Amino acid sequence: MMVLHVTGAYPTEQNPSAGVFIRTQVESLVKLGIDVDVCLLNGTGIGRYIKGIAQVRKAVRSRHYDFVHAHYMYSGWTARFATIRPLVVSFMGNDVLGDCNEWGEYRFSNRVLHGLFSRLLSYATAHNIAKSAGLAKYLRVKTTSIIPNGVDLDVFYPRMVAKREVGLREDEQHVLFAGRPSAGGYKRYPLAEAAFELVRKSNPSAQLVTLDRRPQQEVARFLNAVDCLLLTSAHEGSPNIVKEALACDLPIVSVDVGDVAERIKEFEGCYIVSDEPARIAEAVEKVLVRGKRLSSGYAAVDELSLAKVARRIQSVYERVLS
Repeated sequence: MMVLHVTGAYPTEQNPSAGVFIRTQVESLVKLGIDVDVCLLNGTGIGRYIKGIAQVRKAVRSRHYDFVHAHYMYSGWTARFATIRPLVVSFMGNDVLGDCNEWGEYRFSNRVLHGLFSRLLSYATAHNIAKSAGLAKYLRVKTTSIIPNGVDLDVFYPRMVAKREVGLREDEQHVLFAGRPSAGGYKRYPLAEAAFELVRKSNPSAQLVTLDRRPQQEVARFLNAVDCLLLTSAHEGSPNIVKEALACDLPIVSVDVGDVAERIKEFEGCYIVSDEPARIAEAVEKVLVRGKRLSSGYAAVDELSLAKVARRIQSVYERVLS
């Protein structure tokens, strides 16, 4: 089985965190004996997807691929215009739901067009992969599988990491913001900041920590050193950082987006809250006062190990070939 993966996001030396979950997925598929090549679309903005048509055509001519697997809706359209080979598309989140400003306000046209183009593309594919049930509802139901991205459990697992080892003070409590403030409006960093201002009124030593463009090994060390993960996104598919935090037994406070509630609802010390600063702050304060790690987060994400998710994707490939 020979597969060409097409994506606009993939780790580079300059940005080791970009599309890292796509790289780990590719590596896990290779371990199953699948012959995989990656076509990373060059450039920035919408231009990379237009110019990428020629790039994908060249790649397809170089080898006889059984089909193409594109990640995100825009890459999917690039692949669809480039080749008539069977196409699998992974829909992630923003590509289906559109983007918003930092306070979660959507432009109506942006949201409608992303949903429309995603649904149209889903009718031009051999099969679709949605990262959560919420995304799947926008797509062609009969050919859509819900398969979240996997977690590298060799990197993300519970262990003792002193705060000083990651540059944090031992006499403070730390809440890790689930995303990069620079990653786009939908992460809603100002909402996290507003909530944290309330947290610090009762806990002056508490600190809100952010990470930007860090390799997975470093992210895992932070998840084992900090006291809580905070997610305030306007929307998500199946955020990897939540699953990685669970694998490290880290308590989580999150608004109700994507499949987060499904992942954390059974855990004492994790909270799903409304997107109001006061409610978010109240939940964070409970986590910091409790001061305990989770007891079985790692076991809960075993079903999402890279190997098990790779086998589910392999079954999709086999269905497409048959």
